[in-house]
Amino acid sequence: MRAFLTGEAKFAGDLRVPGMLHLAYVRSPIASARIAGVRIEAAEAAPGVVAVFAANDLPIIPLWEIAVVPERFAQFALAEGAVRYVGERVVAIVADSLPAAVDAVDLVEVDYEPLAPVTDPLEAACVPEQVCLRWASEAPGSRFEEAESSVNLRHTIPRVSVAPMEGHAVLAVPGADGQLTMWVSTQVPSAAQRQIARSLGLRSDQVRVATPAVGGGFGGKAAGAVVDHMVAGAAALTLRRPVSFVEDRSANLLTMQGRGVHSLVELHSTRTGELIGMRATITADAGAYPGVGAVEPGKTRMMACGPYCMRAADVGAMTVVTNLPPVGAYRGPGRSEAAVMLERSLDVLAADLGVDPLEIRFRNVLQPDVFPYAAPTGVEYDSGNYPALLRRLAEVADYGRLRRLQTEHRDKGTGLLGIGLSLVVDSTAWFARIESAAVRMDLDGTLTVLAGSAPTGQQHDVLYREIVRSVLPVSPEEVRVIEGDTDAWSTSEGTMGSRTAQTAGSAVLGATEALADELRRHAAEQLEANPIDVVFYEGRGFGVSGVPSSARPLSQIASKIGTPVERSCVHEQPGASYPSAAHLSLVEVDSETGRVTPVRHFAVTDCGRVLDPSSARGQVIGATAQGIAQALYEEAVFDVDGTPRNTSFADYGVPSAFEVPPIEAHFLETLSPHNPLGAKGIGEIGMVAAPGAVQNAVVDAVRHLGVRHLNMPCTPLKVWTAIRACSSEAI
Repeated sequence: MRAFLTGEAKFAGDLRVPGMLHLAYVRSPIASARIAGVRIEAAEAAPGVVAVFAANDLPIIPLWEIAVVPERFAQFALAEGAVRYVGERVVAIVADSLPAAVDAVDLVEVDYEPLAPVTDPLEAACVPEQVCLRWASEAPGSRFEEAESSVNLRHTIPRVSVAPMEGHAVLAVPGADGQLTMWVSTQVPSAAQRQIARSLGLRSDQVRVATPAVGGGFGGKAAGAVVDHMVAGAAALTLRRPVSFVEDRSANLLTMQGRGVHSLVELHSTRTGELIGMRATITADAGAYPGVGAVEPGKTRMMACGPYCMRAADVGAMTVVTNLPPVGAYRGPGRSEAAVMLERSLDVLAADLGVDPLEIRFRNVLQPDVFPYAAPTGVEYDSGNYPALLRRLAEVADYGRLRRLQTEHRDKGTGLLGIGLSLVVDSTAWFARIESAAVRMDLDGTLTVLAGSAPTGQQHDVLYREIVRSVLPVSPEEVRVIEGDTDAWSTSEGTMGSRTAQTAGSAVLGATEALADELRRHAAEQLEANPIDVVFYEGRGFGVSGVPSSARPLSQIASKIGTPVERSCVHEQPGASYPSAAHLSLVEVDSETGRVTPVRHFAVTDCGRVLDPSSARGQVIGATAQGIAQALYEEAVFDVDGTPRNTSFADYGVPSAFEVPPIEAHFLETLSPHNPLGAKGIGEIGMVAAPGAVQNAVVDAVRHLGVRHLNMPCTPLKVWTAIRACSSEAI
């Protein structure tokens, strides 16, 4: 962490090697068109330009990573015959400097024959050829005749840009005999290795993927099949020189996007608010080339019931293809959409019935004695105590006082306060539940952890050191961590799905325990003692129980062994883990302008055993800040022709630290039975819970004025328009 704070950390864009070239793209300005011709001669002759590549000039197999997606949707690295979204890469220019490459972009002439673009996902859903994936309901035709109250609500969660500090970045370095070293800003080195090898026609052992410092991922770097990786790698192999690509902010805001989901929801209950069931139709926009983001509606359907007791859930989902940029994952994908869909509908139901939002949640929440619990959508929650989360939230936020304060403000006309709640369940390690690691004692007694996970700004090394020290209580300086390099350790699914602590952490624990047993055996031989009588004395090493003076440091034991001792472990979880959280957001709304000011935010999280309190708190606060931003500010805007309207931070609403309110993070622990650490995921639960709480708070502030629902983002114009519409109706 010190390296990040001091500027010593080296990101992919900081790397320099002799003979390095730079890559830039000619991108399509049109969302849908045939390519009638490409003229590159002027660019080829430009100063500093080494090569210009168009379609078929580089031997790259179209990118196809998600097996359930039909292969006909595979993405061309460089557009072949047609362009399908604004920003699609058409021509790659490689030059001896980045300015030379960028200048040459303007010299390429492309003849486009425009076609009518498809930019509305609801319209695309009506065309069978545009439907990429479909999930049928688990309970089709569920009957809700006994329902005494129902709400029907249409939800829209717009596309948002992932906007990490660092966009896509790669340095491809060719070696001897077709070897290729790729320094990549990625969350998944092993997946990147597989996909680079596939698309470039190489064996996996010919490709090394290593991660330097990574400036954030948030799901936007959770795919192995990234066009920029393939083009840089293919160009490097073709030219026999290193090739660097660093994505600029405009391209990143356009091509690294998530969400884009439309839902129609019916929520049915008794007249006193006990839930009976839900019916929902979910339509998600995959963009022009469906990839990681295309599978997320399946998770939305899977998590649709949240932490509540329902008899049935008739939920179907589909992903459609449009002429907008491809949609990837973004922190809490699928699950965040499910939580927003349910929590917003539940608040509307509470308002219709005249029931307090906290009370309606207490009436429907699953009780601790039901776990493991099989939800109507087929998932099985491992553990939790949802009523305790609600009680703790009400306590730390002083819920009763906030409601009284809200009433006082309304009576005095001193501002509109809104209080929003959400109670959510997340699914972590839901897909890749196998992870391996090794721990080695070197000849100097230093312990080295080898893991395939790739940190994207988190402190994996702190977590792994503490796990090692829980078994062998050495000093932190005696534990070295090597991760994110396929040459060092390649069997990993990387950092995604909030899985690292529970899967890789459990593998590190198992490897350390195995190493400790082996070292204890060696120490017993050297001490001429029975292994069961040998213990580890903190700060001293292995010695005979009850005789601290007999302790020998690891360096002494290692020198007598004569060779490094390494033990590995493969941890396979039997199922996903299900962290949960309760959030409360307090906002103030200006009725004259519609401006929303976040005032305070409270989060109570159950992530199983809290292994690293500092990191856990940081993860909750960071994800919550992003959730607040999604609810109030962020939306990737396109016109009807598919042209983007906000591709800079001057236009795209990422909040500054000034606009993020104080966030209080509290924890409650119920241990997961699926791993020896008792851990559940922590990285995304804040993003699952926060948006719905903030959205509910905004509507709560203006509900008494007649506003029933607002879709995200709750911008001043949207809030102001809703208030004025209700005022006009009242007149």
